[in-house]
Amino acid sequence: METLSRLLALKTIRPQQFLTLFIVLSMAFFLNTGNAIAHSSPAIITPSALSGNFTWNPTFLLAGGNISFTPSITGGTPPYKYAWNFGDGKTRVSNSTFNGGTVSDVYMIPGNYTVMLKVNDTSTNQLTVINTLAVQGTPLRYDGWLVNWNISPHHGIEIYNVTYNGITTIRDGILAGILVRYRDIPPPPYLLNFCLFYDQLDFDDLNTTIAGFSLQFSTPGPDPYFQIRANYNPAQVGYNYTEIWRFYLSGRFDAELAVSHLGCGRDHIYEPHWRIALTVGNPTQDIMSQYTTGGVWQNLVWEGNYTDNGARDPANNGAQWRIGDGTSYYYISPTASLWASDLPYIPPKIYLVRDRPGEIEATTDPSNPNIDPIIYANGELAYRQQIAIWFLPDYWDHWLGLDRTFSYPGSEITLSFYAHNI
Repeated sequence: METLSRLLALKTIRPQQFLTLFIVLSMAFFLNTGNAIAHSSPAIITPSALSGNFTWNPTFLLAGGNISFTPSITGGTPPYKYAWNFGDGKTRVSNSTFNGGTVSDVYMIPGNYTVMLKVNDTSTNQLTVINTLAVQGTPLRYDGWLVNWNISPHHGIEIYNVTYNGITTIRDGILAGILVRYRDIPPPPYLLNFCLFYDQLDFDDLNTTIAGFSLQFSTPGPDPYFQIRANYNPAQVGYNYTEIWRFYLSGRFDAELAVSHLGCGRDHIYEPHWRIALTVGNPTQDIMSQYTTGGVWQNLVWEGNYTDNGARDPANNGAQWRIGDGTSYYYISPTASLWASDLPYIPPKIYLVRDRPGEIEATTDPSNPNIDPIIYANGELAYRQQIAIWFLPDYWDHWLGLDRTFSYPGSEITLSFYAHNI
């Protein structure tokens, strides 16, 4: 660089000096460039620390229900390995490359459980996440309600000894099962002597529990509610059934069943069999009444079949029946959301019976699946007695073949009980 400085200081450059200058400048250029390359090594990126949490579904779990846990982890160097401790003596390992790392468990005993997740990435990063899970047992206490419940063999969710604001209102309530009847060969008449069978709402095949068994709460509103919801795995019960018992702040309660579109290759009828024993006021003085087409309430004296006549009481939530002791009542209104509305409408039936513990569909006889609890309505006096009802709605549905991507809503039937002076 000293020779270059002296040449640059000259006022004139002779030809032989020009060659020297060119070589020097060229060497300087490449030397500088080489130095630049030598000092521009790639940036070293240090992975961020692991962070995240996990969620569970359903949010409010009932003992005996299936629950899933899903991690949500960022940072580090994926994929991630998850080590779960559910707090009930069971552990599980999963990873982010399979189903997002989601795992499931069943808690059979109510209580609070500490669930721990340990995360490792492909480097040396580690993360531990701990949450507390509350598993609900019986009874449930919300909004003035005290609801005892259990899972009864063959009958799904049973509620019993239910009180509202300290007053007993429901002695017992079950969905005993669903009779499914298939239309034989179209077109009409609609013959129903093909493929009869009776679905019991028993435990499904997910770890001897009920899939999606949960406690749910409504969004804030003028009459909020909570509900016990059970979705039965179709691999065991034959259909995709969702059973709900719903309890409102006002004292109203609902029994509901939703059915998705599965089954054999025929149009078919679902017939749920609910049995509900109410205690309204003085239970030994209860009367059941039916709203007539003439616009008056008629007391029902004897056990029997009191099919919906289509009349509704506009002053009492569109009720068709009521049960009470003359002062306190439950007004009873059936509603249906039916997908196959193009098929014939069948009015729902209510059987009024004396409340006798032994009169219940206990098991299924496969050789005689066409069960009808009308056999329990044998003409006894039901006026001013301890009574119960069987509710049997019949509603059609279409068969969808094997197209499991069909997205139309299923059919729903709801029996609503509106409290009056309770």
